[in-house]
Formats: sequence, C-alpha cells, structure tokens
Amino acid sequence: MRSEARREKKRRTKSRHTVLPYRHDVPQIIDGLEQLSQQLSYTLPESIISQMLISTDSFLAYAWSRHLFIGKRTAVFPSLDAARYRLGDSSLSSLIVDMESLTSSRFAVLEALRGHCLAKDGLRTYLLVSHPDPPMCAFFCAAGPFELLKRNQPVRQLREALLAPPLPETPPRFSPTEWQLLTRLAQGHTLKETARQLGMPYHRAVYRVTTLLQRLGLSTRLHLTQLLHRLTLDVNH
Repeated sequence: MRSEARREKKRRTKSRHTVLPYRHDVPQIIDGLEQLSQQLSYTLPESIISQMLISTDSFLAYAWSRHLFIGKRTAVFPSLDAARYRLGDSSLSSLIVDMESLTSSRFAVLEALRGHCLAKDGLRTYLLVSHPDPPMCAFFCAAGPFELLKRNQPVRQLREALLAPPLPETPPRFSPTEWQLLTRLAQGHTLKETARQLGMPYHRAVYRVTTLLQRLGLSTRLHLTQLLHRLTLDVNH
C-alpha cells in the first residue's frame, strides 16, 4: 500500500513538472511584467493627460506613446470630435494632429483647431505632414498658431523638435475676414458672391485674394481654387 502511494506521488509530481517545468519562476515573470506595465503607464493619475495625439494610424500611436515620450501621459483619439471632451483639460500642453490620417477634410480640422487653439493659452499645436507641399504647408502655418513637423523623421529628431522652444517669429496668420473669405471660396462660391455675402466691395475682395496668393506662393486664383479643393477633400478619399 505504501509502495503504491509512493509511486502515485512520484507520477503526479513528474506530470506537473512536465506540463509546467518553470512553474517556480512564473511569479517572478508576472512581477516583472507588472512592473514594466507600471513603467509604461507612467506615474500620472489616469485622469491626467499632458499630450494628445489625433490619428487613426495605430503604428504611429504605439510609437508615440511607447517610444517617443516615456514619462508623459499621451492620449490617442481617432478624431477631434472624439477628443472634444478632453481638449479643455488644464494639464494638456501639447496637441498633435496627424494630417495624413484624418477622417474628415483638412479644412474642417483647421477650422475646428482655430476655434479651440485661439481660445486656449499655453497649448502648443503640432501638425504632422508627410509630403513637402509648399502652398499647403504655408496654408497650415497661416491658419492658426500651428507648428509643422515632418511625419517620417527619425524618433530622436522628432523628440528634439517637440522639446524645442517655440520660434520667436511666426508667419502672419489669416485674419477673421480672410478666413471667412477662404471658407466661402472653399464652399464653391464665386468671389463676387463672397464679397456680397461679407458686405465687402468687390475690388477689396480682389485685393485680399491677391495678397493671399502672394503669401501662399500661388500665381493665379485657379491655383488657390485647386488648393482649397484639395483641402476640403477627405484625406483618405
């Protein structure tokens, strides 16, 4: 009877060892994973965010939150509408918008950003762009207090750009009247219709458009119309 009990005990021990040979190390592995998870989750409470990334690119979101700034709480949202309830957070210091993966048109996003960023002091807003397009980049810079960053630059350079102080001199921004004019032109109205809607003499509207062409590096009104058309298209269409 004792011999049978010893054989049974040996068989059970061997079986457990075969199924889980490193069972004694499992608690250490779990502790290590838990510690790593805590490090990746940073030290700030769950309700506090200091950076916000607007992007539908999951690879960019992962790289941003896991490799760019370990030590800052970064929240990722697919759109500005989804992030609207957190845009007013007092702890938010940086807003990064991926202009290449938007779910709406660039013009609509710029209009929403103008309304928010011009009303919130201390918030630095960055626009991520991929392809060099001087007229479009000039439009982005003039649309509001935005800083442009190359989307595909190395991580170290991107981190340095984000940590750099704001430039002392920024290009002139569109005035409220100029933005209203551009908005109506982007909606397909003619310049005469736009001037009438804004209560502006036609020759004054022509002068403003000519000034805008010079600032954006465009030669004709047709080029401005084409630029506005590209800005009002959904990025992924």
